[in-house]
Amino acid sequence: MKKVLLACAVTSMLALSASASASASASEFTLNPMLGASNNKAFGTNLALGLEAGYQNFIFGYTYTGDKNESNWSAASDDIHVIPFDINGVIQADAYTNESYKAHTLYVGYQFAVGAGHLAVKAGAEFSKYKMGAGADFTEMAPGGISHDTGLHLNASSSTVVSPMIGVGYYMDNGLNFNLHYTIQSGDRDMDYSARAYMDGKSTSGSLGRVKNEIDNKDFSTVMFTVGYRF
Repeated sequence: MKKVLLACAVTSMLALSASASASASASEFTLNPMLGASNNKAFGTNLALGLEAGYQNFIFGYTYTGDKNESNWSAASDDIHVIPFDINGVIQADAYTNESYKAHTLYVGYQFAVGAGHLAVKAGAEFSKYKMGAGADFTEMAPGGISHDTGLHLNASSSTVVSPMIGVGYYMDNGLNFNLHYTIQSGDRDMDYSARAYMDGKSTSGSLGRVKNEIDNKDFSTVMFTVGYRF
C-alpha cells in the first residue's frame, strides 16, 4: 500500500511539473494583431494592419499599408458628323487616371521591462511599390450600326524600393499595446513606362523605357500608429 501511495505521489509531482513547464514554455510565445492608421504626404491617411510574434523578449513583426487614387471622366455627343454627309452619329469618350502605393514592412525588436509593462525598440525595412496610369477610349457609333473603337493607355511602375524603418512600442501587462513606426524615404523613384493602343479590335503594346528619378515631388515617408492586443 505504501508503494502504491508513493507511486501516486511521484506521478502527481511529475504531472504538475510537466504542466508548469508547459505553461512557462507557452507563455514565452506571444501573438499581437495590430490595427491603426498610417500617414504620408503623397497619399494622406490610410488603414494600417500588422501582426507581431514574440519569443521571450524578442519581437518579429509585419505591417501593411497602401492606397489607390482614381478619377474617371466620361462624355457623349449625339450631334457629331462622323461621316462626310449631313447625318448625325454618336461618339462616346471615356478617360481615367489612377495611382497606387503599397508598402510591406518586416522588422525585429527587443523589449525591456518598464513600469507596468514593457517598452520595445524596433528596426526593419519597408518594401514599397508605386504605380500610375492614364488612358482614354473612344467609341464611334455611325448610322446603320457601324461602330469604331480606339483607345490609348499609358502605365508606369516603379521597382520595389527598400527603405529603413524604426519604431517603438509599449506593451501593458494586460495585453494592450501602442506602437509608433516611422519609415524614412524620399520620393525619388525610377519608373518603367509602357503603352497600349488599339483600333477596331487590333492592338499593339510595348515598353517605353525607364526614366530615372521620374517621381521626385512625392514624399512617401510614413508615420504609422497602431493599437494591438498581445496574447
